[in-house]
Amino acid sequence: MKKITCAVLGYGDRSSRYANYAKLHPDELEIVAVTDVNHLKLNQAKKDFALDDRSLYKDLDAFIADGVKCDVVINGTMDQYHYETSMKLLENGYNLLLEKPVTANVSELLEIRDKAKEKGCKVVVCHVLRYTPFYSTIKQIIDSGKIGKIMDMQLNEHVWYGHFVNSYVRGKWRSEKECGSGLLLAKCCHDTDLMCWLNNTTRPVKVSSFGSKSFFTKDNAPEGATKYCCDCPQRDNCMFDAYKFELEKDFIPFYTWAGINKPLDEITREDKEEFLKHDAYGQCVFNTDMDIVDKQCVNVEFENGTLGTLSMVGGTSKAGRHLHIICEYGEIVGYIEDNKYTLRVFDKREVGYHDETIDLSAAADSGEKDNSVAGHYGGDYYIMRDLVRFLNGEKTSVATTVIEDSVNGHLICYGAEDSRRENRTVFLDEYK
Repeated sequence: MKKITCAVLGYGDRSSRYANYAKLHPDELEIVAVTDVNHLKLNQAKKDFALDDRSLYKDLDAFIADGVKCDVVINGTMDQYHYETSMKLLENGYNLLLEKPVTANVSELLEIRDKAKEKGCKVVVCHVLRYTPFYSTIKQIIDSGKIGKIMDMQLNEHVWYGHFVNSYVRGKWRSEKECGSGLLLAKCCHDTDLMCWLNNTTRPVKVSSFGSKSFFTKDNAPEGATKYCCDCPQRDNCMFDAYKFELEKDFIPFYTWAGINKPLDEITREDKEEFLKHDAYGQCVFNTDMDIVDKQCVNVEFENGTLGTLSMVGGTSKAGRHLHIICEYGEIVGYIEDNKYTLRVFDKREVGYHDETIDLSAAADSGEKDNSVAGHYGGDYYIMRDLVRFLNGEKTSVATTVIEDSVNGHLICYGAEDSRRENRTVFLDEYK
């Protein structure tokens, strides 16, 4: 198998995790160049992969002008930059591993798809949950026909309060105006993709949705709360006090302290305390400029009559993705956090069914125990393993598809947002 050469655009948390596959399997993947506007991230990439200064770029145009040769580029830029950067890379013949969501705009999504086809480029979207043992084995059962066709899919996502506050209330995804994506697209295009991928013998045709920001609002702020936690008289009575939540708990430090613009291990407590006095991470969660929902439900009808529902709630006590698929001759139900699910198969000769528990703990742990690649229940590791094989023309898992198979999941998100805002049912053919 040929070693795949790879460049990285945007050396943040997601793309650096993917790139770390090269450390585990240097015979399969080599990082040859990194582009990032942040000098700290460039310095980190230089250390991580022993790159020389000629392989480090501060902007994409310089990378393209140098004609850097590689088999694939990991595009890990923020959502609002995906379209411009992807079109430039495709125009110059680069294959892409593109972080989700592809874009928040339907015309841009289709332009990226069409440009890839025109240039003969492969674009793999980072729908990493497909690659987990949990969802990939469920897909294999459905495709086998063992329990018949899907009749109904019920998906739930509970976004843990540590993640939700740090990313979507105080963090860089809190504003659709700034990052380009609402909560459904930014967080749950994984789930709408799963709905379409698991049921890809048909296509979604109709969507309705309801949602709102109901908890993280000014009305729920403690009486007398100030804009910043540093001078708030209610700090002792608020679980979201930035000095407890961000400083003491420090749930996601590589997000929270990035604005200090120092290497994480060089940031002092004094730096952090001062930072919280003026940055969004130090603001009252009920008084930020968050303009996205904190809960939403989505209803989908497919062309063959299958129904799908997705319920997302932000700020829950525990993270969780639950799935219940009802087919003609059986059901599948489980939580991905448990790395196991129950398969119920109807007994056609008798009135009843039998249960089988599918435990995938060992599969989820094998091969990707190194935390540098082990995100998303093993999905971050397995997508890279498949990418190497895909680019070599070898057999991949059922999870790997080209960008055409990512379109429907995005259309559901677009339709759901239009439905929520306009209080109507959306027919997805409108987007054609």
